[in-house]
Amino acid sequence: MADVSINKFNDRVAIGLGEVLWSWQCCDSCQANRKCQATVCSSYISRAKRYLKYYEALVLDYHDEVPFEEQPFRTHGDIWKAIVLLTSRPELTRAEFSGLISAPMLAPVNHNLLIDATTLIVKIVCMTDCSSLYYSPGRLEEGNMGLVWGDQTPFEKYLQGLFTTQSHPVWSSQHGQNEVLCTRRSRMRATKLKKHLGLTVCPTHEIRDHLRLDARRNEIKIFHYASFLKENLKAKKNPSAVNLLPRQLLLEILDSTQRILFPLSDAKSRRLLRHLISNSDYSFDPEIEKFELSILSNPGEENISYVYLAERLEELFQELQSPQPRTWLDKQMQRRSGARYSEFTPHSIKVPSHVLKTTNTIPHLFTEEFNKYRTKH
Repeated sequence: MADVSINKFNDRVAIGLGEVLWSWQCCDSCQANRKCQATVCSSYISRAKRYLKYYEALVLDYHDEVPFEEQPFRTHGDIWKAIVLLTSRPELTRAEFSGLISAPMLAPVNHNLLIDATTLIVKIVCMTDCSSLYYSPGRLEEGNMGLVWGDQTPFEKYLQGLFTTQSHPVWSSQHGQNEVLCTRRSRMRATKLKKHLGLTVCPTHEIRDHLRLDARRNEIKIFHYASFLKENLKAKKNPSAVNLLPRQLLLEILDSTQRILFPLSDAKSRRLLRHLISNSDYSFDPEIEKFELSILSNPGEENISYVYLAERLEELFQELQSPQPRTWLDKQMQRRSGARYSEFTPHSIKVPSHVLKTTNTIPHLFTEEFNKYRTKH
């Protein structure tokens, strides 16, 4: 299955990818490239179906954009070797990683093609775009000015700069031990965000964009690939597993989605979530509807405190408390309710004395002329 061309995708490729990423234990038939007869392999594919589609689309785009004879990756096996290399040696810089990727090639590989290759691997492993804005203009349009993986930066250091922690007095406390936290969580369901703020819930495959509020478009982005989160959390329960993405971050994303935005105990939230899953324009990962945090959590992880997403949760809460104007009319009304307009009152208008004198004289002049007219007639 490793020698399958990157422009083809089948169940064997799916199993091979899961084995590389998450240590799936495939059956003997799959290992021998024979027809699979085991239900365990089909269950793997079924629960990771949405992520596997993401992988297939990424690789096909890469295949279509790069001339085949110049591609560092020509088979899925080539991609998997690069994945193993990066996950086992996260201390590699991008330049070092690129050099190892291009080493088997007979001819020198263009620098831009190596950027494409390393970007592809990071997207597969971490679901984030490490390329520059030049290579990803959509990020600039969306206001996503994230860090770029520099040529001389170790990958593990790049990830540390990408996902930083910040303690918050409310969101970083333990759920159930803080009454304020419980109240805030109950107010921030996606149904209430839509009702009170008119926000559109938009899916994203960029893990950094989870809970990102786009005020200009009036959208909130949700990283919905629950299958990716769950498979990584299952793999990370193994102490020997390489932890590239912080386990705490994965737990916070899953918890904020299933317990805050779409609590499965709430009927309205379940209906909205099912709509997002079935809607062809959104197509959320169906695994997001399956609550498995109790299975995925290690001892002590039952109640999630937020350190990676605390700032974004607080921003959303403050937006609910004091919504920013979104329409042109709202913005104009806010402008006219500002301090500079509040000072403009009738009592604050100062009229020059000569104008006042003239104004007071006009009624008297009119009266005199009217009396003269009556006397003559």
